[in-house]
Amino acid sequence: MESFILDLAIILILGSVFSLLCKILKQPVVLGYIVAGFIAGPHFSFFQTVDPEHIETWAEIGVIFLLFGMGLEFSFKKLFTIGKVGGIAVAVEILGLSLLGFTIGKIIGWPTSDSLLLGGMLIMSSTAIVFKAFSDLGLQKKKFAGIVFGILVFEDLFAIILMVIVSTLGVSKQFEGSQLIGVIAKLVFFLVVWVVCGIYLIPTLLKKLRPYLNDETLLLVSMGLCIGMVVFATSVGFSSALGAFIMGSLLAETLEQERIEKVITPIKDFFGAIFFVSVGMMVDPKILVDNFPIVLVITFASILGKMIFTTTGVRLAGQDLKTAMQSGFSLAQMGEFSFIVASLGMSLGIISPTVYPIVIAVSVITTFTTPYCIRLSEPAFGVIEAVVPKRWHKILYPQSSDDKDLKTSSVWRQFIKTYIARLSLYVIICLAISLISFTIGIKFANSGEQQFIKKIILSVGTLIILAIFLRPMIHNQGKQANLFLSLWTSDTNNRFFLSFMIVMRYVVAFFFVFVVINRYWALPAYVIIIVAAVFFGLIFHSKKLMRFYWSMESRFVKNFNARQIVQQMNEDGSPMSEVSNLHWIDQNVNVAPFKLDEDSELEGITLKNLNFRKKYNVLIISVQRSGKQIDFPDGDFVLHHGDRLLLLGSFHNLRHLDLDYDTLIMDYNEVKVLNDFNKQQNEDPNSKINCLIFRIAKDSEWIGKSLIDSSLMKDKCMVIAIERNDAPIVNPSSHVIFEEKDYVWVMGDKKILYKLLEKNYFTEI
Repeated sequence: MESFILDLAIILILGSVFSLLCKILKQPVVLGYIVAGFIAGPHFSFFQTVDPEHIETWAEIGVIFLLFGMGLEFSFKKLFTIGKVGGIAVAVEILGLSLLGFTIGKIIGWPTSDSLLLGGMLIMSSTAIVFKAFSDLGLQKKKFAGIVFGILVFEDLFAIILMVIVSTLGVSKQFEGSQLIGVIAKLVFFLVVWVVCGIYLIPTLLKKLRPYLNDETLLLVSMGLCIGMVVFATSVGFSSALGAFIMGSLLAETLEQERIEKVITPIKDFFGAIFFVSVGMMVDPKILVDNFPIVLVITFASILGKMIFTTTGVRLAGQDLKTAMQSGFSLAQMGEFSFIVASLGMSLGIISPTVYPIVIAVSVITTFTTPYCIRLSEPAFGVIEAVVPKRWHKILYPQSSDDKDLKTSSVWRQFIKTYIARLSLYVIICLAISLISFTIGIKFANSGEQQFIKKIILSVGTLIILAIFLRPMIHNQGKQANLFLSLWTSDTNNRFFLSFMIVMRYVVAFFFVFVVINRYWALPAYVIIIVAAVFFGLIFHSKKLMRFYWSMESRFVKNFNARQIVQQMNEDGSPMSEVSNLHWIDQNVNVAPFKLDEDSELEGITLKNLNFRKKYNVLIISVQRSGKQIDFPDGDFVLHHGDRLLLLGSFHNLRHLDLDYDTLIMDYNEVKVLNDFNKQQNEDPNSKINCLIFRIAKDSEWIGKSLIDSSLMKDKCMVIAIERNDAPIVNPSSHVIFEEKDYVWVMGDKKILYKLLEKNYFTEI
C-alpha cells in the first residue's frame, strides 16, 4: 500500500512539473506527461522510479476515465449527421492505411500481428491536437473543420472496434478471418442493444431523478453507471475501456450532459494525466535509438498516408478537392488512441515491446508537424489546380446531375438503406429478447414445480414482447413508406423486388415466432406453424400493441433529441417552434394529396357526412378548386369532381382511405411526412399554412381546457397531434383535456398561430 501511494506521489509531482513546463513553452500538455512518465519509469535510473508491477494498473485505471470523458464528448447525432462524408472517408482510410502499414511492417521485418496493428494505428488521428491547431489558426468555423471533426468521430468508433479486436486476440492468441467477423458481429450486436436500451432508459431515469441530483449525487450516479458498464462489458468479453466509452456516449445524449461533464472533468483530467504518464513509463529509449530510421519511415507514412487517403475519401464523398485536401492535411498525425491500442496490445502480449515506443515517438513528432501540414493544404491545392489541365477540372470539383435515372437510383439507395437499417435493428432487438428468454426463462421453466404453467407464462410473455417489435418490422413507416410507394408507382418493374423485400420481413418475423415456440414446446413442425399463424392473426392486428410500440419509439426519439428539443423550444425566449425532425410525430404523421375523379360517388356529399375524421382518423387540411385553395373547410363543405384534397394522418389510415374509394385517388409521389411538408410550406411564399409545436407550461391558460373549449376552432386552427408522457396522440378527440407539459402540434394560418403567444396561452419552458 505504501509503495502504491509513493508511486502516485511520483506520478503527480513529475506530471505537474512537466505539464507546467509545456504550458510555459506553449507545447501540448500530453508531451509533458509522457516525458514525466519516462523519467518516472524503469528505464530512467537517475530518479526514484515507479514499481513496474503497478504501471499496467495505473494505465488501466487511467484509460477507463479517459475513455469515459471522451465518450461524453462523442455524439451519435453527429455520427448520423455527417454519416456519408465521415463514413466514406474513414472507409478509404481503413483500406489504404491498413495496407500501407502492413506493407511497411513486413518490409522492416515485423511479425504479422505487429504489421496489422501498425496499419490500424496509422488510421487514428488526434482530436485534441486538431482542435488546438484549429483554435490557434482560427479555422473552427471553416467548412472543412466540420468535416474533420466528423471524420474524427468515425475514427474514434474505429478505435473502439480495434480495441475490442485486440482484446479478443489477446485471449485467443490467434488471428483468423472467421474469428474477426465473429468479433465484429458480437460487437455490433452488443453496441445496438446497449445504445437502444441506454437511450431509452438512462435519460428517462435521470429526468425522474433530476430534483434530487446535486453535483455530488450526479457525480456518484455517473461514476456508478460508468463502472457498472465497465464490469458488464468485461463480463461479456470486451475491454473495460469500451464499457467506459459507451456509457460516456450514452450520457452525452442526456439533458445532464453539461453538468456531468462539469463534475467529471477534474476526475477525467486527473486519471487522464495518470494514463499518459504511464504511457511514458513504458518508453524504452534504447529501442528508440536503435530504431530511429524506422521511426522516421513510419512518421512519413503517417503524414503522407493520411494526406493521400483522407483526401481521396472526402473527395469520393462528394466534396471538392480543396476541401478534401484541407481535411486530409489537417488529420496528418498519429493520435492518442494509437498508443492506447499499442499499450493494450503490449499488455496482452500480441505485439512486440519494440512497437510501443516507436508509436509514441511518431505521435510526438506528428504533434509538432500538424499546424504546418494544415497551412500547407491551400498552397498544395494551388499547385495541383495550376498543373491539372482545364479539361480535367471535373476531378477537382463535384459534378451535379439532374438525370432522372440518377434520381430514381437515389430513391432506391435511400429505401434500401432505411430497409436494411430498420430490419437489422429489429432483428438485433428480437434476438436479444430471445436469447434472454432462452438462457434465463427456459432454465427457470424447467426447474421446480408447475413447469407447465411456467412454460405457458414465459413463452406467451416472450411472444408478446417480441410482437411489440415484430409488428413494426413488417410494416413500412414514415419516410420508408413514402419511398416504397414512390418506387412502387414509378415503375412496374420495381414491384417484384419490392414484394420480395416485404415477404422477407414476414419470413424473418415468422422465424422468431417459430423458434420461440419450438424452444419452449416439443411439438411437430406443422403444429408450430399453425400456432404461429394464429399468433400472427391475434397479435399483429392489435391496435393497443401498436400504440404501445409508438409510445416506446416516441420516447426513444424524444430522449435521443432531448437536448436539441429543449434548445429549440427556448430559442429567442419563445416556447414555440416550427416542426422539426426531433419528435416521433414529425416523421410518422403524413400529409397526402387526393384527387376526386369525375362521376365520383363522393361528389355532392358534405364533409360532415363523409366523416373521414371518425372513420379513418384523417384530417382535411385544405381543398383546391379552380385554382383557389380553401383551408380547413368546415363540415358543410360540399365536394365537387376535380377537387384536390390535402389530408393528414398516419400512413396506414391514408392508405386505407385510398383503397376504400376508387374515385378518390392518392398521389403517392407527393406523400410527405409532416416535417417535409412544413419545410415545403415555409419555402413557398404564397403558402399561408404552417405547423408549430407548443409546449404547455404550468401557468398556461390551456390547462384544464378541452380542445372544443379553446379558441382554436374559431381561429381556423387544428390540433393535429399531442405528445403526452412520451406517448403520441394523432388527431386527438375534441374532448381531450390539455395538461401541463403536453407538446401540442397546431396547424393553421401563419399569422394566427404566431398571435397565440400574445394571448398568453404559453410561457417559457
